Amino acid sequence: MFEWRESEKMNTGKWIKLIMAGIISTTNALVAADPGMTPDILRQISIPTIDISAQTERHVIIAQGTETEWQGHPHTLLMPDGKTIFCVWQGRRDGSGKHGAPVGYLKRSNDGGLTWGDYIKVPSNWLETGRGHPTIHRLVDAEGVARLFVFCRDTERTTFLQAVSEDEGETWSEMCPIGLIDPDGALVVGWTAPITILKVTGPDGVKKHLMWYERTRDGSPSVGVIWQSASYDGGLTWGESKAIVDKEGASEPAVIRSPDGKQLLLLIREQNRKLNSFFSVSGDEGENWSEPQQLPLALTGDRHLARYAPDGRLVIVFRPFPPIGPTPLQDFKESHFTAWVGRYEDIIDGREGQYLVKLLHSHQGGDHTYPGLEILPDGSFVGTTYIKYRPGPEMHSVISVRFRLDDIESH
Repeated sequence: MFEWRESEKMNTGKWIKLIMAGIISTTNALVAADPGMTPDILRQISIPTIDISAQTERHVIIAQGTETEWQGHPHTLLMPDGKTIFCVWQGRRDGSGKHGAPVGYLKRSNDGGLTWGDYIKVPSNWLETGRGHPTIHRLVDAEGVARLFVFCRDTERTTFLQAVSEDEGETWSEMCPIGLIDPDGALVVGWTAPITILKVTGPDGVKKHLMWYERTRDGSPSVGVIWQSASYDGGLTWGESKAIVDKEGASEPAVIRSPDGKQLLLLIREQNRKLNSFFSVSGDEGENWSEPQQLPLALTGDRHLARYAPDGRLVIVFRPFPPIGPTPLQDFKESHFTAWVGRYEDIIDGREGQYLVKLLHSHQGGDHTYPGLEILPDGSFVGTTYIKYRPGPEMHSVISVRFRLDDIESH
C-alpha cells in the first residue's frame, strides 16, 4: 500500500483532475490503494507521474542542435549570487553525434537561466585534449579563495584533466592533468568526471573536499568500483584515493548530505542492467561507507543529481533505465528526462517517494539527461539536459526546463 504522509497528501479529486487532463500517467497513478496490497517497489512503480514536458514555456534552449551539430552531456553551476549559472558540455560538429566528444563549450546566464550569452572563450586545448562529459564546480580553499574548475578526461582515457578560473569564470586556464594517483602509485582516471564535490571535515578536524568517480578493479577507466579522492588545497591537487564501493556495474556516483548534515548519501548507477540502481551512506564524513542497497524502481536509472526544495523535500533528476531481464520492466525507448520528488528518509527507509515528473520528452529514446540541476532563491528548479528535442533531422540540443513544486502541485 502506498500512502501520502499527512503533510504531503493531495486529495483524490485533484489527482483525478490531473489524470483527466493528461498530466498524470494513468498507468501508475494511485488514486486509491487496496489496503491489503504492498507493492514490490524494486519491481514496480506505484507512485504517480506528472507530465509537464509539453509546457514549452518552461523550456530554454541553451545550445541548438542541427543536422551536423550535436550538443551533449551538460553540467551546470549556480554561483553564490543566486542568478549566475554556468553551463559546460561536450559537442561534435561532424554530424556523427558520437559520445566522448570534445570538451570546450561553455556559456553563462546572468538571469537564472532565462537567457544565455555567447560562447565563453576558452583555451584551444580544451577542444584538442578534453573529452567526455565535463563537470563544473566552485571550490573554496581554507583561506577563503574561490576557484571554478572544469573537469573532464583526456583523449586516451589516461588521466583526468582540469581547467581553473581564478576570477569567477571570466578567464580560464588550459586543461591540465590533475596528477591523481592511487595507493599503488598508478595514474588515476575514471569513466566520467566527478559529478559531486563536497566539503567535509576529517577525523582530525581538518576540512577537505571529496570527489567521487568510478574505475574497474584493475584500475581501468570503466565501471565496477566507486572511488573517492580528497583535496586539502581547494581542488588544486588531489590524493588519498581509495575504493569505497565495489559492486558490479557501479558507476556515476552522486552525493548529497542529509537534511541534518550528519550523513552523506551516495547514489549509484548500475551499468550492467541486472539490478536496480544502488545507494550507500556514510555517517563519518566519507571515512566509511555502508554496503550498497538497491533503490526502488522509481529511482532506478542513470546520472542522478539531487537538490533540496525550500520545504525540505528532495528532488532528483535522472534518466530512467530499468534492469533488463527476459521480460524488460519497461521499454528504454520510453525513457525521458525525469525528476523524482520525495524525502531523504524515503530513500533511507526503502520507500518510493511522492511522485515522478516527466520534464522533457526524448525523441531518441534513452539518449538523454547527464544533467545539471540548480535551485534558485525563489524556489524554482532549473534542470538542464541534452536531448533530441523534436522529431526530424536535428540532432541533440542542450535545454533547460524550469519548475517549482508548488506550481506543479497546484494545477
